Amino acid sequence: AKELEETSVNLEAARSREAAMEASRRELVAWVSHDLRTPLAGIRAMSEALEDGVVSDRPTVARYHKALREEADRLAGLVDDLFELSRIQAGALRLEMQCVPLRDLVSDALAGAAGVARAKNVNLEGRMNGDGAELSVSLPEMARVVRNLLENAIHHTPSDGTVYIEAGAARDHAFLSVVDACGGIPESDIGRVFEVAFRGEASRTSDHKRGGLGLAISKGIVEAHHGDIAVHNEVEGCRFTVKLPLEQPHALA
Repeated sequence: AKELEETSVNLEAARSREAAMEASRRELVAWVSHDLRTPLAGIRAMSEALEDGVVSDRPTVARYHKALREEADRLAGLVDDLFELSRIQAGALRLEMQCVPLRDLVSDALAGAAGVARAKNVNLEGRMNGDGAELSVSLPEMARVVRNLLENAIHHTPSDGTVYIEAGAARDHAFLSVVDACGGIPESDIGRVFEVAFRGEASRTSDHKRGGLGLAISKGIVEAHHGDIAVHNEVEGCRFTVKLPLEQPHALA
């Protein structure tokens, strides 16, 4: 009887997991149908306006050309996100590990996000706790994680607010936190922000151009590095924290 009860519990758990996966797949399909159609619709409308001569003065034509390029870049970014997510979910993410100073990872991320922060009038700060920590990471993927977190934080921080990275080492792991001034994430959403295409209040899971896959991709990359990523609210905003072991057992293929 006990074995039958355990079997029943295991079957129920398996059914629950399958239902959750199916819900996630449906959510992703809905995301694709919406977020890929949006830039395509913009490209079509502007190209038709140019072709039909609806706009012909040079400044407007130049503005349309610029907007077309931006929409094409946005579409390329969305496709890139989908490809990266598919590799993560298929276990096909190939990591080429190298030794990277934690300080360099932080400084490069801050430099890369400086333009976005200036455009939003958001202050960027870096805070290192200690020095000399080195990570064994696949640099392009880990840089993408930090970039995702920084750009997400900047987008949700009001003008004149501050976003900062805090990083350091403790015992056998390194940590890197991105802290914003977004006002916090609703408790009903905070447990789901890393789900694929989850859209909570004010679309906290995405920036305004790249859809709702950035945090799901970040989670997949961090876990492929045998690390952990989490979020919690603070007084003025929220803190996303990545923890990575200082020594990697191996690179996943």
